[in-house]
Amino acid sequence: MRPSERQLRAQLAFFHDFIRVQADLGDPYAKVLSVPESPYPHFEEIRARGLLHQSSIGAWVTADHGLANQILRDRRFGVRKAGGEKLPEFIGFDNSLLGADPPDHTRLRRIAAPTLNPRMAEGWRSRIQEICDQLIDDLLAEDGPFDLMTAFAQRLPVALIADLVGIPDRCRDDFHRISRRMTPLLEGVVTYDQTQSTEAAIREITELLVDVIAQRKADPQDDMITRLLALVDEGSMSMTELVPMATFVPLAGSETTVNLIGNGVLALLNHPEQWRLLVERPELAAGVAEETLRFDPPVQQYRRIVHERLELAGCTLPVDAELAVMVGGANRDPKVFPDPNTFDITRSVGADTLAFSAGIHYCMGASLAKLEAEVAFQALATRIPRLRRAGRIRRGSSFIIRGMAEFPVAAR
Repeated sequence: MRPSERQLRAQLAFFHDFIRVQADLGDPYAKVLSVPESPYPHFEEIRARGLLHQSSIGAWVTADHGLANQILRDRRFGVRKAGGEKLPEFIGFDNSLLGADPPDHTRLRRIAAPTLNPRMAEGWRSRIQEICDQLIDDLLAEDGPFDLMTAFAQRLPVALIADLVGIPDRCRDDFHRISRRMTPLLEGVVTYDQTQSTEAAIREITELLVDVIAQRKADPQDDMITRLLALVDEGSMSMTELVPMATFVPLAGSETTVNLIGNGVLALLNHPEQWRLLVERPELAAGVAEETLRFDPPVQQYRRIVHERLELAGCTLPVDAELAVMVGGANRDPKVFPDPNTFDITRSVGADTLAFSAGIHYCMGASLAKLEAEVAFQALATRIPRLRRAGRIRRGSSFIIRGMAEFPVAAR
């Protein structure tokens, strides 16, 4: 039976109070869940407790790069419990890659691969440049400060993904508006009002896509929906899987890119010598993307469920135990990354930063996200070399996705 509004509000209030108490008692994972301005000192506290320890919250936690990499690649861990129950951040992702374990995950990933492979990503470079130039033209036509997030970082990936998925021009404003309302699904829904809003957004995006699918049946194009429709016709996937695939894979990719761009520009402007270096050498833009993924990644943690009783890092983990893999901390593991707290766009990153996970759940849109960020950083440095902060930022409220809701900047 679905809990009532009163019950849900009471459960959420209890959860937040419990987290607050455990944080006050000194639990570093509870401090991370409290969404501080910077989680990075708390990742160091987690690392100081050993390779793996059980938080007072209940989850087993690690910020060690080697162990994090091992867990993310090990198929004894997944996103669903033995009875099929999903982790909270995957609720709503029915019939999609993000909420599936093998064998369904394997089949759906194979279906999505042709649309999201690295070779395909490079073919979008000129379109990404075109979108960036148009957005910057619009910004430079206005006087005064602007919000980097809403005026640039959010608009680039949504415009590109609308092209990739096959959203007609007449539906794009609605697609952008609904997509923004669905982001709490990736962040971990934390309030009753958010659950109501995201559920309504899912219904709206489903209606929009059903209409687009009908159009593509009548008028096929070179886009994701048309390619997936062919697979439905041949029986490789079902129509109930097509809509989630066309919704949630792009949503995950766009939100990662939004915050990769935002976090990267913030790091550059907070380190003026690095911004000046990029302005002088725009070819370093790809390095900015890689270093941002290490230094301040959009996704701060991945959570997994133990599928079988096992020994890990000297600990015995029961079936359905939850693990919190702190990739934001693993990406600053001093055993792997020298001088880890320094933002250096000339760094040779070397080891996998784990910013896009690893193993079978490695983000299929990683190549496209990095390409979008590279082109965006280069375009901003080339066309707005005097870009500067113009007010206080406002961060999001998620402990999974790290990014900004508002980032005021000025071009002059």
